[in-house]
Amino acid sequence: MIDRSSFLRRAGAGAAGVSLGGLLGPAAALASGGGDFPDHPRWRFVFVSHDTLDPLFIATQFGAQDAAALVRCTVQWTGSPRNSADETARGLRSAVAHKADGIAVSLPDAPLFGSALEAARQAKIPVVAFGLGAGNGRVPFVGQDPVASGERAGKELARLARSGRVLLIAPATTRTWQGARLAGLQAVLGGRAEIVRVSGDLRKLEAQIEDALGSARGAVGLDRATAVALGNVLKRSGRPLPAGGFDLLPNDLALVTGGQLAFVVDQQPYLQGFSPVMQLFLARISEGTVTPSGEYAWMPLRKADVQPFVATKSRFEGSSSRHEYPLRRA
Repeated sequence: MIDRSSFLRRAGAGAAGVSLGGLLGPAAALASGGGDFPDHPRWRFVFVSHDTLDPLFIATQFGAQDAAALVRCTVQWTGSPRNSADETARGLRSAVAHKADGIAVSLPDAPLFGSALEAARQAKIPVVAFGLGAGNGRVPFVGQDPVASGERAGKELARLARSGRVLLIAPATTRTWQGARLAGLQAVLGGRAEIVRVSGDLRKLEAQIEDALGSARGAVGLDRATAVALGNVLKRSGRPLPAGGFDLLPNDLALVTGGQLAFVVDQQPYLQGFSPVMQLFLARISEGTVTPSGEYAWMPLRKADVQPFVATKSRFEGSSSRHEYPLRRA
C-alpha cells in the first residue's frame, strides 16, 4: 500500500530546486530495446510539473515509470512544489539546458514558456504537454480539455436537473483552467447557472456551500476541494440533489458510490504520465519520423462506472504502488 504523504514528500524533495544539475548524468550507451524494439540509448525523459505535490499526480508518476520500464528509458519528475509558473518555467529551461532527450511539461501559463519551448525546438528535443488545458498550439497535449469537460459536466447536470436554478461552486480565486471549465458549464446551462464563490479549508467550504444551496435544483463543484465539500454537505443533510464534480481521488469516489454525487469527470492522470513517455520514445527511436500528437484524457463517471475504481487498489489510480493482476480488492 502506498503512503501518499511520504510519496509526496519524496517527490517534493526531488523537485524543490527545479535545477536538474546532477540529476541528468550521461545516458547509458545502449539499453535493451524492450518488446521488439532494437537496442537503443537509455533516453532520459523529464517531466516538469507546475504542482509536484498534487496527489492526483501520483498516478501520473506511476504511469511515466511504467512506460519507461517498458521501453528501457528513464524518467525524472521535477518542477514546482508551490504551483508557481515561474518555477515551472525555470524547470523547463533547466531540462533543455541539461539536454534531456524528451520533455513533458504541464502548462499552467503557456505564454511564459515560449522562449524555453523555442529553445527545445531548436535543440530538437521533443516536447509533450500534460495536465489541464488544451496546450498552446505549439506542442502536443495529453490531458483534459477544461472547456470540453465543463460542457460534458453541464450536459450531465442538465439531464439530471431539467429545470430550475443550478449552482456552479468555484474557488474565490479562479485559475485559467477553472475559468475554462466554468465557460464550458455556462455554455450548456445558460441563464440557469449561478456561480457561487467559496474559499477556506474544507469546513469553511462546506459551511458556505450549505448556505448557498437554498432552493437550487442541482450543483457542480468546479475542482476536487469544492466537489468533496459539496458531497459532504449532501451526505450530512441526506438531501437528494443532483450534483457532480471533477478529479476526485480514489478515497473521495465513495461520494459517488454513496449517491451524494451523481457523477464525476475524471482526467485519467495515469495516462498523462504513460502516454507522453511512449510518444517521446517513439519520436526518438524513429529519429523524428514519428512525431508526438495530442490525446484528450477525460471521462465522465457515474455510480456504476465508479465501482471498479473504489473496489480495487492499483497504480492506475495512485492508490497502491504495487503491480498486480488481477488487481487487489480494496
